[in-house]
Amino acid sequence: MRARATVLALVALVTTAGVAAPACSSGVQADQGSDAYLQVPGAQFFRGPMPKGSAAGPAVKQLSLVNTNIWPGLTNFPIAGDLAPSATAAAIGLQNDVGYWVVTARPPNYNTPTLPTFGANGVFSNGVIVGKYTLVVRGVDASGNFGPPGTQILDAGDLVVTLTWDTESNLDLHVVDPMGVDIYWGNQSSEPPPPGGAVEGGSYGYIDYDSNANCIIDGLRREDAIWPNPPPPGQYTVRVDTPSLCGQPIANWTVKVLLYGGEVAVASGVSLDADTMGAHGSGTGQLALQFSVK
Repeated sequence: MRARATVLALVALVTTAGVAAPACSSGVQADQGSDAYLQVPGAQFFRGPMPKGSAAGPAVKQLSLVNTNIWPGLTNFPIAGDLAPSATAAAIGLQNDVGYWVVTARPPNYNTPTLPTFGANGVFSNGVIVGKYTLVVRGVDASGNFGPPGTQILDAGDLVVTLTWDTESNLDLHVVDPMGVDIYWGNQSSEPPPPGGAVEGGSYGYIDYDSNANCIIDGLRREDAIWPNPPPPGQYTVRVDTPSLCGQPIANWTVKVLLYGGEVAVASGVSLDADTMGAHGSGTGQLALQFSVK
């Protein structure tokens, strides 16, 4: 009876305009999925494996992610894409997680006028450990039929340095690695051009995104320097540069460092108009913190 009840609840969900937790006449609180590695605020949680689906259900036409790197406590991870025309919802989850989430489909966009879309901002729990995870998305129709999956491998990197800020300004993350390489928007990887050799004792790092570049506001307000594999040992220096406040009076920022899934350093500061003056490139920005990898 539990399996049938789940299907009936899902059919009710995808045929309504919104995603709301079903009422419980017994007064029992609906399952919030708080123990899931991936959580999707505003979506409906279903405990247990996602149905395998079939060709009779709507396919995922496109799965779009800003990047494929995750880490414990990551928030605002955009998951979006296009679904086949019969889809009324999308099921989203990590393979082998304790459950999955369902979001109502949205109207088509300009580029794909015949295809419903979906969008969600994922949150990854503090329990996420270093390794690889498979993101699974399936279209769902009004009858509760699940379609074939769209999948993407996500990597919980070994070293992640994250810069976040609170206003629609243009800030840049700089991380100087033990070899003295400044990794930032203008030098997005520590890997030398071909035929560059391997880093002695560690992997290369890279910047994943240049948020609000040239004050073209994207709403992300986050940049990450990521080492997917063990990073080189030695001292790292983190700086925060402010090319422009984009008309905002200030920007409060936070830098957080996660090494092998654990937080090893955190710092906060503020960018003012004076910080936008002068050059903005290698070696610039306020000193946020330093940390060491053994």
